[in-house]
Amino acid sequence: MANVKTLICCVGNLLMMDEGFGPYMAKVLTDRETALKHVDEAHADQLMSMFVADETGLEAGERIPVLDAGTMGMGLVPWIRDYDRIIVIDIIDCKNPDIAPGSVFTLTPAEMADNTVMHSLHDLRVVDVIGNAALAGYEADFTCICVQAGCYEPPDFYIGLTDEVSAAVPVVLGALMEALGM
Repeated sequence: MANVKTLICCVGNLLMMDEGFGPYMAKVLTDRETALKHVDEAHADQLMSMFVADETGLEAGERIPVLDAGTMGMGLVPWIRDYDRIIVIDIIDCKNPDIAPGSVFTLTPAEMADNTVMHSLHDLRVVDVIGNAALAGYEADFTCICVQAGCYEPPDFYIGLTDEVSAAVPVVLGALMEALGM
C-alpha cells in the first residue's frame, strides 16, 4: 500500500460543541501547540512529521494530508475522486445510554450511517456523499473513526468540546495509527 494516496478527512461543525470534534482533530494532527494539549512532545513531533494541512498541496508520498472538511457535504466528491483511501474522523450518536460520551469506534461508512448526527433534512451523511461520488465513477476505500458525542446541540453556538470527548483524542490517535497500519 506504499503508493496508496491517503487523506484524513475531519468532518464537523465547530460551532456545535462536540460536533466540532473532526475539525478539532485536524488541528491536533497539524498544529503542534494543539497536539501538546493531548500528547507529549515526542508524539506531537511525530504527528507534525506525519501529517500536513491539505491546503499545502504537497505531492503524494510526503506527509499525509489532513482536510478540515467542516460541513462540506457534496463538496467532498473531488477528494473522493483524488484519493485511494480516506479516513473520516467524526462524532456519532449511538442513541444508547450504555455507550458513554467519548467512546471510540472504528466503523465502515454503512455502520456509521445509522449513528450520524443530523441537524436538519438538508444534512448529508458521509455514506450519502460516497454513494453520489460512486455514481460519478469515483471510489475510495473508507474507514470511519467515530467518537460518541456528549453534546452536539448546545442552546447557543459554542466552540469547544465536552471533557469526555476531549479525553478521547489520544484514543482516536491510536485508532488512526492502527488504521494507517502503523
